[in-house]
Amino acid sequence: MRKVRMSILLFVFVFSFILLDQAKASSNVERIRGENRYDTAGMISFWGWNQSDAVVVASGETFPDALAGGPLAYKLNAPILLTYKDRLPEETKDRISQLQASHVYILGGASAISGRVEKELKDSGMKITRIGGEDRFQTAAKIADYLPSDQAIVANGRNFPDALAVAPYAAKNGIPIVLTESDTLPEATEMVTRDKKKLILVGGESAISSNVASKLPSVSRYGGADRYETAQKIINGLPMAKERAYVSTGANFADALTGSVLAAKENAPILLVQKDKIPSSIHNLVDSYETFSILGGANAVSTNVQERLVVSTEEFQFQGVHVNASENLLRSTLGAPQRIDESRYSFDWFVYNKDPKTYIQFGVFYGNVVAVYTNSDSWMSKSGLKLGMGKAEVENTLKQIGAVPDQENDYYYDDQMIRVYYDGMDKDSLSGILLMREDFMTVNPDADMGELKTSMEKQLRDQANALRARHLIAPLKEDKEAREVARAHSKDMAVRNYFSHDNPEGLSPFQRLSKAGISYTSAGENIAAGQFNAIAVHDEWVNSAGHRKNILSPLFHNLGAGVYIGGEYGIYYTEDFYTP
Repeated sequence: MRKVRMSILLFVFVFSFILLDQAKASSNVERIRGENRYDTAGMISFWGWNQSDAVVVASGETFPDALAGGPLAYKLNAPILLTYKDRLPEETKDRISQLQASHVYILGGASAISGRVEKELKDSGMKITRIGGEDRFQTAAKIADYLPSDQAIVANGRNFPDALAVAPYAAKNGIPIVLTESDTLPEATEMVTRDKKKLILVGGESAISSNVASKLPSVSRYGGADRYETAQKIINGLPMAKERAYVSTGANFADALTGSVLAAKENAPILLVQKDKIPSSIHNLVDSYETFSILGGANAVSTNVQERLVVSTEEFQFQGVHVNASENLLRSTLGAPQRIDESRYSFDWFVYNKDPKTYIQFGVFYGNVVAVYTNSDSWMSKSGLKLGMGKAEVENTLKQIGAVPDQENDYYYDDQMIRVYYDGMDKDSLSGILLMREDFMTVNPDADMGELKTSMEKQLRDQANALRARHLIAPLKEDKEAREVARAHSKDMAVRNYFSHDNPEGLSPFQRLSKAGISYTSAGENIAAGQFNAIAVHDEWVNSAGHRKNILSPLFHNLGAGVYIGGEYGIYYTEDFYTP
């Protein structure tokens, strides 16, 4: 067993001083993608249909005639596949054959999908039903004829996002989607809507004006400042199930169109995102869902967005980052670290200490986050684990998520080790947490000892300040002169093999500070030996009344921490606190 020792000295310069006694997870985010939008449509159909008598074919080049197709396809229990105007893609042709379909519904007139494509389908033995009008408004109205409902959804016919955001809800509930101009109501749309008991408008007044709304009976509007906020209002106002959400680019219609029927089959919404970013209005929704299916490849929805969705499904989220995230996600979420430290392991610590209230350090190895530690209240657990929770409740919560206890305060969860730290001076409440991938728990014998000492010195101050921040105490300033005094004492204890605040010549910490030219009104010292790293020694100091008092004393303003590796105990720590 590793030998450890600790000691603490406190001095308040008023008229006297006081000497205190020694005291592994599978991802819930999948991607459905093909080589292009036509192939992606085919792949989406694979996820929802082994066989289908009917398929719906829409233009993969223009959106207007296809916007209203989702509810029809759902009613037919048919996937939506895409085509070029004058040529049927091989991907679509092959998928129709694999589905053993016999009936193709073509959406739109010849200006959208030419007679050449229709003839090719007929020649292959397909029965053809073309649903098309003179324009997009008539086409949507003709599709509505297939959907007997006392409701209708009205969307702007000159843009696609609002109609696609509402498509899964409309399909699931058999509600037709009809289209309008922004400022005028087309005759074909007016004829569909005049007898409906309820109309739902999607889009703000820039999409559908109040003039158009006034001509429609019994209107409910779901609209926001942009397409993403509108989508968010649709999802909140017209809710579907919470198990899964589909995710699609909000900048192109194809993937969301073909995915809308699959989403409806699973009673799931479609979340619209930007290529490299989840808009803030949509970001507020993602924690509501357990799993995600991304529609399209990385050119449509980037891997950065995919990683952010993975975070939302993780039990532990550390300021938007999780163990197994990429360094790219870490940097894009939190920015560049304030410091990169050496560790005892094979990874580096990326330290974020700009604000003690959110202090955190991530272990990064070749572009991947493999560990995380924090003693700040700046992380989330889906099961409700949090700092300040009592030990019995922590143990019960970890048991509920399936974490397996190993040794005291250590648990294994998926591919990770979870170590929980308690504050024995505060009713054994949770005071810190360390997560580390099991395959990175081996100590690295090649760690740079010089850099390691400096790293641990800095981390000791960071961890002390995070604890002080939780107790609303001002942070300690790094003091280089006091650091040299602390370093010298740690080295002296190791080299001359003693463990005491006073050195063999009888010099106390206060005398050593004075000898170094440091003037103070109050001062104190913590010492320890043998603890594995800064995290371990900070934990032991927190659980010792005297050491804790020094760390949390509002009297102290400056701190110098000094570490020396060597000697009987292997490593020695000194913290010198003082106030000028």
